[in-house]
Amino acid sequence: MDTKEQPTFTIEELKLPVNQPGVNTPNDEPGHSHHRGLIILFLMVGLLCVLGGLFMWYKASQLPPAPLPTPVRPSAEMNNEPESTTAEAQTESFGAMSTSDELEAIEADLESTNLDSLESELIQIETELNAQM
Repeated sequence: MDTKEQPTFTIEELKLPVNQPGVNTPNDEPGHSHHRGLIILFLMVGLLCVLGGLFMWYKASQLPPAPLPTPVRPSAEMNNEPESTTAEAQTESFGAMSTSDELEAIEADLESTNLDSLESELIQIETELNAQM
C-alpha cells in the first residue's frame, strides 16, 4: 500500500483573503452591512411612494368631472345696488321715444338715442363681472 503524504500548511496560508466582497472579516466596519440594509429600505419605500402616487393619479383621472354649479340670478330684492344718475337719465330718455310706427318717427328716435357712452359702459360692466369671478 502506498501511503500518501498529508499536506501541511502554515498559519499564514490558512487566513481568509481580506479584500473579497461578501466576506465578513474582523477588519470590516461593524455597521457597514447595516448601512446597506438602510439604503435598500429607503429605496423600497421611495418606490412604494412613487407607485402609490401613480395609482392615485390614475384613479383621479378615472373620476367623472364635477358638475358646474348653476348660476343664481339675483332678484330685485337681492340686487340693491344704487344706479348712477346717468343711467337713470338714459333710461328715462329711452321711455321718451315715440310709439309711432312711421319711418320718420323711428329715424327721429334712432337719432335721438345717445350711443356714445355705450362702449365705455360695456367695458365697465365687463370689468365688474371679471372682478366678481
